[in-house]
Amino acid sequence: MRETVLKGRRLQKRYGKAEIIKEIDIDIYRGDFTVVMGTSGSGKSTLLHLLSGMDTVSGGEIGYVSGKSSGLERSITNATEKEMAKLRANDFGFVFQKAHLVSNLTLSENIQMAGYISDALSEKEVKIRADQYIQRMDLAAAKDRLPSEASGGEAQRAAVARAVMAEPEIVFADEPTGALNRANTKAVLELFAGIHAEGQTILMVTHDREAALYGNRILYLEDGRIRGELCLSLYQDKDSGRKKKLEQWLVEMRW
Repeated sequence: MRETVLKGRRLQKRYGKAEIIKEIDIDIYRGDFTVVMGTSGSGKSTLLHLLSGMDTVSGGEIGYVSGKSSGLERSITNATEKEMAKLRANDFGFVFQKAHLVSNLTLSENIQMAGYISDALSEKEVKIRADQYIQRMDLAAAKDRLPSEASGGEAQRAAVARAVMAEPEIVFADEPTGALNRANTKAVLELFAGIHAEGQTILMVTHDREAALYGNRILYLEDGRIRGELCLSLYQDKDSGRKKKLEQWLVEMRW
């Protein structure tokens, strides 16, 4: 039985007369790497923003079940900014197309900052964990650089480390490799695959077929509605059957 960590019911989002998200029901399962695909303008980034509380719904409800609590569902549809700030500090991690690092802090300091604003980590734990992620993300040589001095790949790897520092329930990723070259794209996606294999729940939006292969569950969004779902096994490199299955499914979705 799969455990739902986040769910949306009858979700709607309108901008003026334009309806971007149309009565969507969606469950995000704990431990899944869920990928949302769709053509430009299909509403995939809007859906992620709604589910993460970065944007407000025009209709419907969003429920969140923390594994750190008694398992009771709480609504975040009408959560206050203070309540959402606490969720972002402790339960939700974010990675976007641009790293959005603090410009006057080094990569190491940016990573540590996410730990300091969390309720769960002591100062000693923050430094230990930051060092661990710096090594894991291959940032040892760049850790003392400011974002302006780092490469795009280094900055994005630092953003991934920052997102997982506080051991969030869910990592939200919106086109996280869209601005990276092929080598850095592969490095970032393999980091995602690694933390997913350890149990991290991830919700990622992408238009990239190669990026989508790293997920174990893929949803296809078209014109503001979920049109299809593909379930895959845990990611393994050089799995040619996985790529073929995705390609066939995308043809069915009229990609």
